[in-house]
Amino acid sequence: MEPVLQPWDDSQTIAKAKITSRASIRIFEKYPLKEENVTTLFSPEEMAGGEPEELYKLCRQLLNVWKYAIFFQPKPENFANLLQESNYPAPVIKGILEAYSSETIAELVESLASCSNSNIPRVISTDWTCRAVARRNNHTSSDREATLTLSTDQGVKQVNLSAKELEKLYWTVSKVQESLDGLLER
Repeated sequence: MEPVLQPWDDSQTIAKAKITSRASIRIFEKYPLKEENVTTLFSPEEMAGGEPEELYKLCRQLLNVWKYAIFFQPKPENFANLLQESNYPAPVIKGILEAYSSETIAELVESLASCSNSNIPRVISTDWTCRAVARRNNHTSSDREATLTLSTDQGVKQVNLSAKELEKLYWTVSKVQESLDGLLER
């Protein structure tokens, strides 16, 4: 389900750039974050003298904004225009754009892009060796094997492929290459 940018809540009383930026950075640091957990963003000492419920209300609104921004990654100008169309106050837009141009969101987007939700390791690099299979009495046969070494984010994995598996892999890779070539020709 695609995130939708909610319009500014007019009952929101906090409309300051510095608070918006600081709350946004806290959201990035704990992302992914559920709405019910926004109360964990700030310690009680940081809330002394403030209005916790108003800040948490702002954080809930910002969490929605950041879900949208992370999903669509709009250009800053387009993002600012969209926020203006949704009636966000100028100081809040300024704070959002400050956070949007920070290194913290770049790191967050990079970490989200590199994680796998399928629990399948992400391949970083590959290497392979091919050899003839030795049979009885040290006579080589016509069978071939390949050892594919995959460096992944979960360590090194080795896969031994028979001649049939190697041929199947070759044709699969060829199909993928054809598809990529087709995309590049567009």
